[in-house]
Amino acid sequence: MQRRSGSRSVPMSTELTNLLPTDRRRAFTRRYVLRLVVVALIMLTAITVIHGLLLLPTYLYSAERIEHMQAQLAAWDESVGSVEEVLVQKRSVALQQVVDRLSVLSGVPRASDALRAILAVPRPGIELTGFTYAPALSEDQATRMLVSGQADSRDVLRKYAGALGDLPFISSADLPISAYAKERDIPFTITLTGTFLP
Repeated sequence: MQRRSGSRSVPMSTELTNLLPTDRRRAFTRRYVLRLVVVALIMLTAITVIHGLLLLPTYLYSAERIEHMQAQLAAWDESVGSVEEVLVQKRSVALQQVVDRLSVLSGVPRASDALRAILAVPRPGIELTGFTYAPALSEDQATRMLVSGQADSRDVLRKYAGALGDLPFISSADLPISAYAKERDIPFTITLTGTFLP
């Protein structure tokens, strides 16, 4: 601020002079700092409360989503568990059927033994081309084997069919009459029935 005295202006000093005694100045400074700290703490508390209130909807939404996801996961676990139980039951039924079939087949003669016994029969003039083996799967069924081939003549074919029928483990050797239609190079299929236990 400037004072006017006549026509000249003299600038006033900008430095303020504190006329308070030193102990009062210290007390004033302490109170000032204390007020500043209290105001800062109140503002910090207010900001923390406001932020907490603003985060509350997000927390509630997250808690609801977690609860929903846990319920969905529990439902999925239950459905997967029931599907797995069904699959395990199906597999156990299939395995039981395989075990039952294998236990039935364990008492049935092996195809390799039956084939060896059939091949041991002398067969001059006979060329064998195929074998089909059907084991008996129950007590009331008989084991069957189809022997296919080609014979040089009717007489050779008749003798071979008779030799097969004479085997002790063969109960019947059926040769269709139609096999005798040709005189030479006769294709044939003989159906053998029996125990096939040599």
